[in-house]
Amino acid sequence: MGDAAAFRDQLMDWVYDRAIGTSTENVPIMEFAESVGLDLDGAYTLLWYCRDEGLLRDKGSGMGNPCGILTAYGIADVRERRRLRADPALRARACRSGLLNWFYRQRVAQVHMPITEEFGKDDGSLWEGARFTDVEIQDAAEYLSAKGLIRGIEVAELRGPVRAEITADGIDCATDWEGNVADYLRDQKGYGPTINHGPVFHGASQGGQFAWGNRDVTQQQSIAQQVTPEFQPLAEAVVTILRQLPGYGLTPRDQQDIEAAANEVLAEVQQEQPEPGKLRRGVAMLRGFLFPIAKEAAAEEARQLAQQGLDQISASIGSVL
Repeated sequence: MGDAAAFRDQLMDWVYDRAIGTSTENVPIMEFAESVGLDLDGAYTLLWYCRDEGLLRDKGSGMGNPCGILTAYGIADVRERRRLRADPALRARACRSGLLNWFYRQRVAQVHMPITEEFGKDDGSLWEGARFTDVEIQDAAEYLSAKGLIRGIEVAELRGPVRAEITADGIDCATDWEGNVADYLRDQKGYGPTINHGPVFHGASQGGQFAWGNRDVTQQQSIAQQVTPEFQPLAEAVVTILRQLPGYGLTPRDQQDIEAAANEVLAEVQQEQPEPGKLRRGVAMLRGFLFPIAKEAAAEEARQLAQQGLDQISASIGSVL
């Protein structure tokens, strides 16, 4: 599944455009599959991968004609990724981390002084379904060089080194911080990532339910888990959503459903190695609940709370999903 699943975000954008952002069109995907080098089996694999993540339905797919219908989660997923792609600060952050990890992989592969622009051809240069531009890669290289995470050869015509290698500090960032440049640099200044308003986690557990500071949430289990630094912002964002549920004006059933989605995410971030697929699905479900509230709720307070939830989730997942 690995090769086909790599085209997940691109397929979702493609289906979204052809369905004009609706969940009523049954969109054949073979044309897309062939454009990215997938055969019929690969097309079905990609379709079923998106189906299992709750992004598409495959009703109406016949033999030799794989088709997808956008779900509400799928629509919310595409809209949120497009919003992220339009944020230059988030793109810059992601590009720096992606480029640094690429330089580390080149070191492991014993490639001496790799050409920086070659990163643009790597899968790591894809973020939220779109590739980083040459300018973004040059800016990222310039930044990493200035921070001492890479060093290399520079020319007057371009920003950043045109050929470079990762430094010892860069290796520490890549191996100990999973390439999260922002968190690594904050730690070097002596104030590593923390949760100021959310839960503090210690220890480990499996499949817990969570409810902090929200008298209307019925889970009674008191949990104290450890969440690794890169997932703490996501945990905080989800806990904030749980706390604010009374302000959304939800029916009891809808509230139970959004609690279940939130708990799925929180249970996964406890794990020693959270599975990106499970987190993507949980986050997509939360977005699917919040997006219509943010756009259509009668109460302005509910719209604002839902939009805040969407914004916080988006800001928290840029470097981990």
